[in-house]
Amino acid sequence: MSMDWKSDPYVKAWFAKVGARSVHNYSREFPKFLEFVNKTPSEIIDSRIQNLMSANPVERRFWEEQVVLFKKSLEKKGLRKATIHGYIRTAQSFFANNSVRLQFGKKELHIEPSEKDKVIREWIPTNEEVRLIYKMATNARDRALLLVLYQSGLSPVDVAGLRIEELDLYDENGNWRFKGGEDKYIDRLREKTDVEYQTCISREALDDLRIYLQGRGNPKEGALFLSHKNQPLSERFIHESITSIVERTFKGRDWKTKHLRDAYKNGLVQAKLPQETIDMMFGHTRSGAKKDYRLTEETIRQAYQEAFKFLTVNGFGSTNRKLEEVSATVEKQQQMIEEQRKMIEELQEKVKWLSVGKLQDY
Repeated sequence: MSMDWKSDPYVKAWFAKVGARSVHNYSREFPKFLEFVNKTPSEIIDSRIQNLMSANPVERRFWEEQVVLFKKSLEKKGLRKATIHGYIRTAQSFFANNSVRLQFGKKELHIEPSEKDKVIREWIPTNEEVRLIYKMATNARDRALLLVLYQSGLSPVDVAGLRIEELDLYDENGNWRFKGGEDKYIDRLREKTDVEYQTCISREALDDLRIYLQGRGNPKEGALFLSHKNQPLSERFIHESITSIVERTFKGRDWKTKHLRDAYKNGLVQAKLPQETIDMMFGHTRSGAKKDYRLTEETIRQAYQEAFKFLTVNGFGSTNRKLEEVSATVEKQQQMIEEQRKMIEELQEKVKWLSVGKLQDY
């Protein structure tokens, strides 16, 4: 592109209205738009004026369509989102500062992220980061909710569909069924895709679920998670609840609740599970004839044991509270033992004086 474009009267009028820094940026970016439309700045503005006077709505929006096509051409080249935004902003500034502003619908200029954008933007929290998020949860429901999402790989819509009676959490006498160190195996269809998945609700999640349900009076049926108004949690409510915790923990991070599902899959990969097992535990459609075969509960449980090494919250939350409770119990028992020891010593002293007939002097 020749430098002559800068001497165009419409460009001069444009640059006269913006700051020096903008002129520098626009001088670098505007040639790409000129190259794409293959017109001079004057030809562009003259064409825009003529189009705006047309009775044909397609002709009136000719230059809006050109900018959209320009955007798509930049997306195909794999440019970063911020870079494309800069080129589009430059073109819009040129029209606006020549009094022929472009008008776009709400999503017409939405820019699809490039692969580079996705790599940088998508945040898969590490196990250590999930522990920090968990620690910031302020109630049993949110702690249990976080662990079920993270350690089971369920999506918010899957979690919203969980019901107490279907999980078989209580025995026939109404007592909590699960002992410490035991996971709950589940085999369900994903709510949105109807693809079967087999996974486990972890021992840690079960601990927090027990505490949460105790606070609700140990209900035996109904939605597993309720709002403070006793309404089943919606997919949106689940996302907002977890997002609020994440924002308190990591300010300014681009967060989607699906990142917990990504973190779960990362744990399966770290455990070096076979891809067929990962697909089944993640709820992905398996290819070919494999899609017609299931895995046994024993296989899933063994695989989950390996994956859980990379998913455990390692002592935070309910486990930590149990340790505190045990410590308090041990301390109380030690005090009782000390009191009993003193009583025994006193009795032994009495026996000693009795043996020499001097109890009256005792």
